[in-house]
Amino acid sequence: MVKWLVVIMMAKTTDVEAFYAYIDAVAGAAKETLGITYLEGVNDALDYLLDDTVKRDIDDALLATYHQAKASVRDRAFEKETVRKAVQLALLRGFKDARITNAQMTPDSIGMFIAYLVDRLYPNENPKTVFDPLIGTANMAVTMALQLDTPMRIVGVDDDWLMCTLARNLCDAMDIENQVFHQNTVTYEGGAFDLIVTDFPPHKLDDPLGYFPYPVILHHLDHLREGGYFIALIENDFFSQKKHTLFREKLMEKAHLFGLVKLDETMFTTHPKSVLIVKKKVDKDETKDDFLLVDLPPFTDEEAFQKALVNMNHWFQKKARDVQ
Repeated sequence: MVKWLVVIMMAKTTDVEAFYAYIDAVAGAAKETLGITYLEGVNDALDYLLDDTVKRDIDDALLATYHQAKASVRDRAFEKETVRKAVQLALLRGFKDARITNAQMTPDSIGMFIAYLVDRLYPNENPKTVFDPLIGTANMAVTMALQLDTPMRIVGVDDDWLMCTLARNLCDAMDIENQVFHQNTVTYEGGAFDLIVTDFPPHKLDDPLGYFPYPVILHHLDHLREGGYFIALIENDFFSQKKHTLFREKLMEKAHLFGLVKLDETMFTTHPKSVLIVKKKVDKDETKDDFLLVDLPPFTDEEAFQKALVNMNHWFQKKARDVQ
């Protein structure tokens, strides 16, 4: 059961700072000595944390720096959320250093809200296999997994090698079973998963695939088990793109549009988003008349947000037959 709605899990500040200090010491030393990026140094820090090895040639002096930094955390027991928060802080610093937009990392509050939705959509048993076709650093998938607090295997795809390695290392540090593939997501062919979650980046007008989310959703519906859900963060102009009608026709052959939750626009600097929920049909003749439509208030407005959740809970309870 998701507990963040009552008491949001908070890692001890001192523990987060201590773990971040280890990553920062290694990443900073690697950047200065080897001339690599800070993000690559974060990977070095996670590699060395996990198995005392580094996947690059370094001299004895730098290795000693790594060893000394790790000594400060070696004998301390850190909660998984503490590690995730510390890694997130290091990644955000790395993004700033590399002038990469923070949109590469989904905010924690959204990952927690996704966990809430999953908990409601899968009332009998949480999904055991989760696929993210645009996994990035895996922060959203890992945040969701930690909130659900149930064993699951995370599988992801990304066309950026560095993001793939960061995602693998983050999952490994959380002791979450995972596979992350470095490839174009629309070339991925894999097994069937219980759940698909992803955060679509701002679309490019000159993308050869057209409006990128459409082919991604249609392609990966084949990787979703019957009755499973595809939960995606989409830009608010999703339903006004060219070929939307054709996309919807193809989608409806295999799935239903189950719900749309509009997120508070102040969460986003340039591209406001909503959460789209798609349910894969169990039978091709299956029909669905009801649609969850929510305009979510800011997460920081506790009274309004709790009222919205109560209304959503009532909707899910009333439509429990649709989410079995």
